[in-house]
Amino acid sequence: MSFRVDSAGRSDVGLVREKNEDSFVVDPDLGLYVVCDGMGGHVGGQVASQTSVAKITEVVRNGLVIEDGQADRLASAIRLANLAVFQRARAEPALHNMGTTVVAIREDGDLLHLCHVGDSRIYRVRSGALDQVTMDHSLVNLYASNPELAKRFGPANENVIVRAVGLREEVEVDHRAIAMEEGDMYLLCSDGLTDMVDDWILKELLEDGLHGSIDECADALIRAALGNGGVDNVTAVVLRITGAH
Repeated sequence: MSFRVDSAGRSDVGLVREKNEDSFVVDPDLGLYVVCDGMGGHVGGQVASQTSVAKITEVVRNGLVIEDGQADRLASAIRLANLAVFQRARAEPALHNMGTTVVAIREDGDLLHLCHVGDSRIYRVRSGALDQVTMDHSLVNLYASNPELAKRFGPANENVIVRAVGLREEVEVDHRAIAMEEGDMYLLCSDGLTDMVDDWILKELLEDGLHGSIDECADALIRAALGNGGVDNVTAVVLRITGAH
């Protein structure tokens, strides 16, 4: 069976921040969808996220890969983006310690390649169930197997991430491939959405998008975050998998 992927993406500065450090790509021609949430310095986060989406898009478009056993060109693209951000941060003192999270999906026939670094997330709604298909690279998750340490690092540090693009010369990229199924909905998003909106609301809005407008679905996700305070930049990219006609 062949599939069609409908997509939409939205980003908003939110109600508190002065600038938007999130960046995203929705490129159906490449089958590429990316969300980056930047961090660091006065302009560093914005530069890091924009540099990453540009490099990832360039690498996927040109078919470049790192010959080091990476399972997919998307993972290689993210590693090359990491190097680009790292080298620019070293070259420009004002950008020192900038970095960004990355979540990305690339279409490959009837497969979706999913890659991520950091605590931005990918969710999937399949057969009425919402699943987070990425695992946050956060301090809390790192110590989750040790209840005492998890309690010690607790809520005050729940947004501290332990892996990001651009902080070191090399980065480990989590990668998995998932077979498409008709009726799947995918959400790539920054924590400006997930910190503001409960999972059950995400599920309802994504299910609305399955049967309605994909653009309205993306808009509704942003409105939900803003309606709950919008304390951070918020970005949502939505994919809907249907049978090709």
